[in-house]
Amino acid sequence: MDTKMNLNEVQLFLIRVYIGLDFTHHFAEKFGLLGSQAYSNVLHYFSTVSSSPEQMVLLAGLCEFGAFVGFTFGLFTRVAAVGTALYLVVALFMGHHQDLGFTWVNPGGGWEYPAMWVFLCLSFVLTGGGRWSADRYLFSKLPASLRWLPI
Repeated sequence: MDTKMNLNEVQLFLIRVYIGLDFTHHFAEKFGLLGSQAYSNVLHYFSTVSSSPEQMVLLAGLCEFGAFVGFTFGLFTRVAAVGTALYLVVALFMGHHQDLGFTWVNPGGGWEYPAMWVFLCLSFVLTGGGRWSADRYLFSKLPASLRWLPI
């Protein structure tokens, strides 16, 4: 096993973990973990973009929790990357950010910032979880016949 530290691997590890941890606040508010007022605010926002806000809040919270686990721990990172990118694209359109211009600082927020996150998440489809990930550990435990799996 190569134990030499590669700065590119360190960089990707730090970015991957940051992406995952960044979703903590998002899923926490949707599960009511940040208090009733935060949950009420999220529910109100979702009532402006969906006819079934309670179900959409739950679905969004589950997607964000999946992103948290997948990126933070590097667990099925490629699946998490695609799923998170799809979730962010749906959120971008459901929030009508495409109608608000490119720049995120526009009133209501444009599509620049969510698009940047989509591309950043998708970059992990290329690299996977990296050296310090659950993926690397799981891959080492796979039988040879399943080592073609892109984990």
